[in-house]
Amino acid sequence: MSKIATILGIIIGSIILILSMIDYQQGQFIYAFLNWQGLALVLGGTFAAILINYPLSQVGCVFKGFSKVLTSEPPGYSDIIEEMVHLSHISRQKGLLAVENQIDMIEDRYLRFALTEMLVYQDTQILRQSLENRLFNMRLRHLSCQEVYGNMASYAPAFGMMGTVMGLIIMMTTQVADTSSPYGGAEAQDMLGSLLSGMGLALVTTFYGVMFSNLVFLPIAGKLKVLTDAEVLRNEMIIQGVMALKKTESTLLLKEQLLAFVNEKTKQKLESLR
Repeated sequence: MSKIATILGIIIGSIILILSMIDYQQGQFIYAFLNWQGLALVLGGTFAAILINYPLSQVGCVFKGFSKVLTSEPPGYSDIIEEMVHLSHISRQKGLLAVENQIDMIEDRYLRFALTEMLVYQDTQILRQSLENRLFNMRLRHLSCQEVYGNMASYAPAFGMMGTVMGLIIMMTTQVADTSSPYGGAEAQDMLGSLLSGMGLALVTTFYGVMFSNLVFLPIAGKLKVLTDAEVLRNEMIIQGVMALKKTESTLLLKEQLLAFVNEKTKQKLESLR
């Protein structure tokens, strides 16, 4: 549903923007909103600022993050509880080492890592520390990408404002240079009309900056945070489950510990799981 919500948001936002750019009295599209020079200044300036702010290896997350919000769903929790209960049964029937034969069949990368670590470490404290370190590093990596988008959201309006100021400076200096005599009535009207037209064009860059900040960069940062929070919760459940396996706790106790992480609807759905 996350992918659908993202696509719906893009479609609805685009439609509202396009409808807002129409002059309904004249029945025509206002082409002043289309300014490729202003668009290049806002997007190019924002990207340049990101390049200055971050190492090149971290800038790549701009593209990965955008792709992720369009293609990824928050991970579920039911499957991980079912998997841990299944592994608990195997562990209690055949011993903890029998879990090793199941690792290659598990899709979740963090669970595979956690089970491998469980077989390597004998001390439960060291095992927990290793799993939490891995989770901490993943969270830091994801947070850095969210931070990149957060900074892009703050840079874009600044470059939009810069474009507006530049446009006003260019417009006014050009008008003054073209006027060699004191303003007459007709000349004053022409100049005023030209100034207003130029001012409207200059404000388009501010529009671009605010639009990209609030409709693109901030929402992407927010969606990345939602996806990260869901993944962190799932991995915390894995840590809890693997520690229960290591301590050879009963399957029922393991299941109850994992059910404490989920909502009532999921809990009722898995209540009959044995």
